[in-house]
Amino acid sequence: MTSFLIECGARVLRPSFVTDYVYRKDTQKYRENIQLMRDVANQVIERRRTDSSRKKDLVDAMIHEKDPKSGKALPESSIINNMITFLIAGNFDTTFIAKNIVNSWQAMRLRRARGEVLSVLGNGVMTAGMISKLPYVSAVIRETLRLHPTAPGFTVHPLSSDSGDYPMLIGQKKYPINQYDTIHALLPHIHRDPTVFGDDAEEFRPERMLDEHFNKLPKSSWKPFGSGMRGCIGRAFALQEATIIVALLLQNFDFELYDSEYQLSVRKTLTVKPKDLSVRARLREGLSLTELQRRLLGGQMPDPSKVLGPVVKHERLTNASGALLKDLLICYGSNTGTCQTLAFQLAQVAQSQGFSSTVISMDEATLKIKPETPLVIITASYEGNPPDNAVKFVAWLERLTESPFAGCHHAVFGCGNRDWVDTFQRIPKIVDDALVRLCSRPLVARGVSDAADNNIFNEFDYWADNLLWPALAKQYITFARNANEQRQTYFDVIQSSRISKLLQDGSEATIQQWAVLTSPDQPEKRHIKIQLPRRLTYTVGDYLAVLPVNHDEIIKEILRRFELPIDSKLVAENGSETSAYTFLREHVELSQVATEKNIRTILQSTPDKSSRESLESISTGTITSQRLSVLDLLRQFPTSNLSFSEYLAMLPPLRPRQYSISSSPTAAGSNNCTLTYSVLNGQNPSPHANSHPKRLPVAHTAAPEKKPSHLGVASNYLASLRPNDRLWVAIRPGHGAFRTTAKDLTQQPIVLVCAGSGIAPFRGFVQERAKLLAEKGNDKPGISASVARDAAADMVLFIGCRHPERDALYARELASWAEMGVLRVKWAFSRAPERSEGCKYVQERVWNERKSKGSGLVDLLVKGEGEGEGEGGEKGKGKMFVCGSRKMAEGVEKMVVKACAEEKGWGLKEAEKWFRKVRSEGRFVVEAFD
Repeated sequence: MTSFLIECGARVLRPSFVTDYVYRKDTQKYRENIQLMRDVANQVIERRRTDSSRKKDLVDAMIHEKDPKSGKALPESSIINNMITFLIAGNFDTTFIAKNIVNSWQAMRLRRARGEVLSVLGNGVMTAGMISKLPYVSAVIRETLRLHPTAPGFTVHPLSSDSGDYPMLIGQKKYPINQYDTIHALLPHIHRDPTVFGDDAEEFRPERMLDEHFNKLPKSSWKPFGSGMRGCIGRAFALQEATIIVALLLQNFDFELYDSEYQLSVRKTLTVKPKDLSVRARLREGLSLTELQRRLLGGQMPDPSKVLGPVVKHERLTNASGALLKDLLICYGSNTGTCQTLAFQLAQVAQSQGFSSTVISMDEATLKIKPETPLVIITASYEGNPPDNAVKFVAWLERLTESPFAGCHHAVFGCGNRDWVDTFQRIPKIVDDALVRLCSRPLVARGVSDAADNNIFNEFDYWADNLLWPALAKQYITFARNANEQRQTYFDVIQSSRISKLLQDGSEATIQQWAVLTSPDQPEKRHIKIQLPRRLTYTVGDYLAVLPVNHDEIIKEILRRFELPIDSKLVAENGSETSAYTFLREHVELSQVATEKNIRTILQSTPDKSSRESLESISTGTITSQRLSVLDLLRQFPTSNLSFSEYLAMLPPLRPRQYSISSSPTAAGSNNCTLTYSVLNGQNPSPHANSHPKRLPVAHTAAPEKKPSHLGVASNYLASLRPNDRLWVAIRPGHGAFRTTAKDLTQQPIVLVCAGSGIAPFRGFVQERAKLLAEKGNDKPGISASVARDAAADMVLFIGCRHPERDALYARELASWAEMGVLRVKWAFSRAPERSEGCKYVQERVWNERKSKGSGLVDLLVKGEGEGEGEGGEKGKGKMFVCGSRKMAEGVEKMVVKACAEEKGWGLKEAEKWFRKVRSEGRFVVEAFD
């Protein structure tokens, strides 16, 4: 409904042909919203027609009663139209009242209103007869509407058609009115008339609106819903609904303003509403969610046997034959969290395979490895180096001369990206070879996965199910449960602290400031400033790992899907309980792309043939390209009988997300950092998507629940935070080649290339460089361009965005640094190329500027040692950093190779060989984030 009304307001301001041809998607959504409201109204009518008993209300009258004169009943289309009209009219008025009332109350009046509610409702359920017994609540609503009427005003015209009556004098004969004049009556001013409401008319005082005073008010002195035939048709419904809502809120919740310094402002759409007002509500002491649900459902609770489903318990630690489980040690090396997720995913099914697993990082494993315990290692390489939590383990392996692994069996699975040809799978290979050298016997061949294919999880499932588990079963004589038994395996709740499990070195930080960097019509990008705890320090190029929580609306959808009340519990092996809501919110990935193994499980639980055939027809490529999660598939195939336990077993642990820090500790302060990020909230999170993904076939059953837009877990979590909110973070060191020293920043030519939020690490680089140059200027407040050029090598930033006025991130800040001589800035505007030398994309600008003095590839990167050396650093010995999408990085790489071939007169093969050398020297470094 809200979306429908927003579009209604927008359509009034647009020519019809613009709406029809330019805003096609908005028009389609507009029509879908209309149809949804009509469908809901039609369902209510159908249910009322078939009810054995009638209710004495307006809907009943419209359905069953007939006009006494004509004997005709209302047509169904008219009933539906009226129901929608009342819904819209009542909802908007109530929304304003319910929000504004909390902003206005003082403690004394809040206590009086709550006391009245509790004396009437007590701890029971509210009924219609109680509304008239709440006079003070009604006075509060009337007074709120007096100060902030939902209608801004109304217009009147003189009634007399006799020209001799004009000019007409009104307002104690001060104001002449001519025959065709229009008078605009502004309700906020009418409602503040001191001759009616007294000298304190600007103050919120509900006592003046109690029945005894309200009934004595002059006619037309209180008109919050407008006047005459243009007054709100839903006014009676709105007042009744507002009384019910306010009473229920007071009965069940305590309130406080989210921002204690909030100053009330309004926004105007169809009606007047408060702007940016947020209220924090907490259940009153001693009230449970179950009791709240009972009250809101009118005292009726759903059938527990239907709602609760299976109790989520962990079976005792034995295998299918009753034998005790064998120990299994699973170690991961991971910076971004993928290998950690795979390790926990393996552990989730270990018990069904006859093993009791322990999951730790590789660095924790040196004292935990035992010859009798099989060892599984899942690790990645980062430019040929170990992950941060595997550095000590790899070094330990390499220096061992005597084997602690005699009699041990191991398996290694490696994650990597073939784009880094020279270092692809380097660390998994080193670990596997070292274990063999130290007398450990491999259970299976090393697993290899390539992130460039976006198929890591399916490749891992295949390796585990077809190679690893059979080899473990053969070596250690264990028995896996059959398919039916595995379907009954219950999920083991993570009992340890979420922080110690998911972000082991995490600390609590505080939000200081935030800002939206883009205009409303552009994909949203934000800046956020965070105060770090004293023990956390960083350098430019480092990352901030953020442990997010999942979106509340998605969690509620899941609970509805499995018919679970909001306060459902998960029960662990030791009897301890965990809230299902909290577990889904804080511990597991809900948007993880579904694997082939997940699809097979859903197939087993889908009873109808047509749905199974449709599900089987979906290719792995479709799942991956559309980033479809298990929940997405359940939305598409609602007939699936997948149990809640089976669903939980598919969910990997929640991963911390890493963001490049966009500040310098010397400029922002060692305990402050900033992030620059894109808020992902579209159907397809891929930044290169040119169209909406093709819809999957849906079984023809009940209409499925509408799918919300894809929500980036961490970006939307960050976007929801406000000053003084707290979050869990950790510092992660940047990749070796992507970090810089003071010497690099001032004495080595540097080319920075980015697009959009890829500017994040480079803003830190430039801040640090500006600070260093300022210090060289004898600590002067600023530094002149001439001093900067003399003191430092060249630095140039190539940056891409859509439009210079809409999403040019930090444009003023960059212009200021450029004016001081800290760097040169070269923009590429994809929607305004005429303002960027005709270049739409940043790689085009890199090529266009390739021979520019002090900022081109030829001077800074291509020219060989000894060629063109001079002031400002050694030409041809510069370093290029690229941060952005993989597609953009590949485009820049092609420009570099092409520029080299052109400058040196080489063929492409020779230029590519030169480029590989430059890359291996760490002088062309890429940070790709798609």
